[in-house]
Amino acid sequence: MRIEIISTGDEVITGSIDDTNASYLSRELIDAGLQVDRRHTVGDNLQELMAVIEDAARNQSIVLVTGGLGPTNDDLTTEAAARVAGVPLELNEQWLDRMRYWFESRGRAMAKSNIKQAMLPQGALMINNPIGTACGFILKIKQSLFIFCPGVPKELKAMWESSVKEMVISFTKDTVPRTHLIRLFLMGIGESNLAELLSKFELPQGITIGDRAIYPLIELKFIGHNASDTDMIELLEHVMPTIAPYYVCRDSYSLIEILNFAQIKLGAINAVDGLCRGWFLIHLQELCTNFVSCTVLNSDEASLGAQDTVQQQELLAHIPSSNKITLLPYDETKDAEAVKAAQVTLPESHPYHYVLNYQLELTEQDKPRSIGGSIIISFTDSVFKHGNYTRNRDFLAHLSCIEIFKALVREPFIIPEDCKLTVLKQEDSMPAMPTD
Repeated sequence: MRIEIISTGDEVITGSIDDTNASYLSRELIDAGLQVDRRHTVGDNLQELMAVIEDAARNQSIVLVTGGLGPTNDDLTTEAAARVAGVPLELNEQWLDRMRYWFESRGRAMAKSNIKQAMLPQGALMINNPIGTACGFILKIKQSLFIFCPGVPKELKAMWESSVKEMVISFTKDTVPRTHLIRLFLMGIGESNLAELLSKFELPQGITIGDRAIYPLIELKFIGHNASDTDMIELLEHVMPTIAPYYVCRDSYSLIEILNFAQIKLGAINAVDGLCRGWFLIHLQELCTNFVSCTVLNSDEASLGAQDTVQQQELLAHIPSSNKITLLPYDETKDAEAVKAAQVTLPESHPYHYVLNYQLELTEQDKPRSIGGSIIISFTDSVFKHGNYTRNRDFLAHLSCIEIFKALVREPFIIPEDCKLTVLKQEDSMPAMPTD
């Protein structure tokens, strides 16, 4: 069997609102190992609704339909379904009583027009809506099984989580091939270069690789259509060493969720952005939402006078050294001494240097931990030049945030192909957790 989604409503087909329902269902289905084969959008027109339902009914599909179950004249989905199925509408007393209680419990009178929401096609199985007045229903039409849900996103999600998801998984258990999806998020490599790196790998039958740019990241997808778990895991193991310099995280790009899952909790932070005009502070919220102080300094060479420099140095001296993150221009005196002490050499091919320092107190699985580091990020061009797509302030801010994340989860720093990293210091008070 196939899986299809039908989204209804003039507001959707005209672009007045985004079709978030179809996107939500597609994501939920792929997470459950089910890939949508087709998605349709149709307005509030009875004949068009009947046509798209008729078409889907011939395909031996599980069809999820959203919208058009309300009490107004332009809510036509239920009528269209009944006409295509060739059955009359019948009053569902159970849902009528449920609606009456819904209104009475809120001190409101139920309008006669709401009775329409209890009229279901003959033979349909009613689906409870836990938070609204539009029930859903299941109806077999010709070769396909249709599941109708309201179009209000909050109500759709509530119904999906409470009952519809389990229904779909049950209905498709032995009829729809499972799809495996592995998503990796990369930074510091372009799509064309990534494609060239991956071209050397032979893909097992049923597995495809795709990617999409989400600047400044690349989402790399491994999609297995009825492929075995073994093939998916083996392919990932073969590919990972090649993409490791650019690897950020897997499955979801929510750094704070990953940290929460690992039970890594940062204390309140003092943050200084001396390069990115606040972009760095914005990206740091992907790691932590608790800040003691946030400071933005002007570091444009053309506009920064001697007096400004002295004032900034005095300000930095008064910021606590613990739980502190700074992103600043390279200091030819202080930072040069640190480079010499670390016995490293800055790359001559990348003459523009920026310094990321962090000293953080945190807990991991309720145990105290502290980390510290000093990294010089070097580019071939200045981030102060406007219009530079790959080496601008936002890129530097995002990269710096990700490097701190990698230190928190004890993974190697990423190394973008168009810049160099020089690690002057890296400290961690807690050894790596043992792995089974």
